[in-house]
Formats: sequence, structure tokens, C-alpha cells
Amino acid sequence: FFSGAIVGEDPMPLLVGLLRFAALTLPPPALTARRCSPPRRCLPPSMADAEAARAERLRALGFDYQSELSRVTSVKQPVKQPPPPEWLAEADAARRYELWLEEGGARCDAVNVVPAGDAERFALVTSRAVAEGSTLFEVPASMLLTADVALRDRTIGRDLSRIEQQQRQRGGASAADRTGFETFALAAVLAAERVQRGAVRGRLRRQDGGVLGGGKVLPQWEVKDELGEKAGGRRWSPLVASLQWPAEEECLIEEGRAEAVTAGAALIAQLVEPAARSAWMRTTQRSGVAQATSEEDCSCTAVQALLLAMEAQFGPPPPLDSASGERRWGGRGGGGVALCPLANLAVLPREDAAAAAAAGAVNARLGRPPDSSGSDGALRRVATRRLPPGPTSSLMAMRSSST
Repeated sequence: FFSGAIVGEDPMPLLVGLLRFAALTLPPPALTARRCSPPRRCLPPSMADAEAARAERLRALGFDYQSELSRVTSVKQPVKQPPPPEWLAEADAARRYELWLEEGGARCDAVNVVPAGDAERFALVTSRAVAEGSTLFEVPASMLLTADVALRDRTIGRDLSRIEQQQRQRGGASAADRTGFETFALAAVLAAERVQRGAVRGRLRRQDGGVLGGGKVLPQWEVKDELGEKAGGRRWSPLVASLQWPAEEECLIEEGRAEAVTAGAALIAQLVEPAARSAWMRTTQRSGVAQATSEEDCSCTAVQALLLAMEAQFGPPPPLDSASGERRWGGRGGGGVALCPLANLAVLPREDAAAAAAAGAVNARLGRPPDSSGSDGALRRVATRRLPPGPTSSLMAMRSSST
């Protein structure tokens, strides 16, 4: 076939001819379709299979791990408790109150809490120069002591819920009945906090009182005078301590309120007596402390708490920009009466309000933050004139007509 090829000629036409000849003479290739199987995923062995294989290997070694594990006692790991708040370790009462306010989210940078004559009463003074219309302090709704808070109290909340339910069943659904129950609930919380505050009368000290038969020593115990008060660690203890509790053993009650106060205080005393007894047991069994809260007279404390709740409570405030506006607490405070931190330290007594206003001594006003401000504060206090810093600028405001 290659005999006609001439040496030196281009071989490309010859190759093309060979390819054409092959295409005409060779049979076409057989084409077969193949179906590809889907890819398989390599899965790790399951936990059950791995555990079964491990158990089989252990049994081959002569070790029955199930019987060994059955003799093991599970140990519950203790839950890590968060560190105590800073205010709990503070010994100074005024500074302790300020730390408690800061932890609760109150805005009180422009004021300081200082002792007012004695260690049991506080006053508010400006910490810096404050311009007219500036905010002196603002209390969030979470720091209001309300009837709803009392109903959730671990000590007396369940009993208060039953009393509220009984009042509703008897038809006491009016606004006056609701306000009366709210005042009663606030007084119950105050009394429960008061009897658990841990008043320390003294510490026990042992002395030898002589020798008995058999060489036994007759012990004698005496109380070493160490009067004082232990700082309570309950949530509302700083607020309760900041209120002006009656210092007299006898409380004077108006004639028109005597019957209601007596009946309400008797019921409150029954509610807080178990809490007072439990607090006394806890305190006396620790560090040799002699009678602590057992000195608390539950009946007298209940009367004081009820009178204090009636005097120190605040009704829902109007907005700051409209004295005739809707009365309610800002944020999620609702519309009931409440005990508000800081407010009780700067509000003038009702009998002195008119004289102070006439003398121009009122330098601040209370109200709800305007809705347009976007604040979640329940109560705000603003200055009505420029105030210099220092103790000479005691803050005084007047109650609204509803409080």
C-alpha cells in the first residue's frame, strides 16, 4: 500500500487517506449505557455500637463493667453561687443604701444619701451643681415595693394571696378596697422585713459557777452587752431600713383609724410571727449570739409597719410635663400605691408642706417621666431652680394631692 509513496513528499495526505479507509472498513464501536450508583457516605459507628463493642472487649478480659458501675454513687456537683452584692458587705448604712440603689438601676448621680442627725435617718443633698430642670434622680419600676411584689414574697406571699382571694369572694372589688389591700400588703412586707433584720442584744459568755459532784463544773452563762444591729441580706432590707420607723414604744393612732389599724395589725402579726421565730433560731444558733429577733414584739411591729405604710406610700404620679395628666407609674409600675426609694427622703410632711411652699423652700418636683422621653423610669425628680453642691442644698418637694 505504501509502494506509491515518494520519498520527500508531505505525509499528511497519506495519513488522512488512511483514516478515511479505516472509518469505511472497520465496524462501528458498540456503545453501552452504564448506570452509576449514587455515592455512599461513610458514616461513623453509632454510640450504641461503639459502647457494645467496648463492652464485648471488657467481657473478653473478664471485667463486668455494669456491676462495677452499679456500685458507684453519683455525686451532685454544687451549683456555683454568684458573688454577693457589694451593698451586702457595706457597714455604713447610708453608703449601703446608695450601693443598693446603684445595683437596682436607679439614676442618682446628682444626689448623695447622708445621715440626718442620727444613724437611723437619711437625707438627700446634691453632689454637684444642678441646673434648673435637670434630673436629680430617677427610680426604675423594678425598685418599687408594690402589692404585686408582696404577693411574690417567699415568706408571706402565699398567705397574702389567700387573703386577696377571700376579699374578692366577699365582693371587695372597688378601688377603695383594692387600695386598702395594697396598703395591708405593703405593711406585711415591712413587718416581715423588720422582724428578720437581726437585732443583736449580746453574746453569750460562759463562766464557771462552781464544782459539782464527780468533778463536774457547773456552767454559768451571762450576756455580754454588745448592742447593735446586723445588716439584713434580704432584697428590700436597705429600703425598709431607710424609712422613718417610729422610735416610741407606743404608737398614736387617730380615733377614726384605730379600729381598722388594730384589726389589720393583729392579722399582720399572725403572718410574720413564723418568720420572726425562724429568724431568731437562725441567729441564736450562729456564733453564740444571744436573743436576737426574739426581742421583736410582733404585735407592736405590725402596728408600726401599718402606720408607716399608710404614711410613706405614694400614689401613681402624674407626668412631669402635665400636672393634670393620667396618674400612673412609669415603665411597668402599674397604677397601685407603692413605696418608692429616695422619694420618701425628700418629700415634705403634709403638715409642713404649705409653710414650706409659702417660704419658697420647695426646690424640686416629682412626676412620671414623659412618655416621649423613652425612659423606663417609674418616678423622676427634677430641680425647679439652680442648686449648688453640698449639704446646704437639701432637696425638698411636695406630695401630689393623690398621695
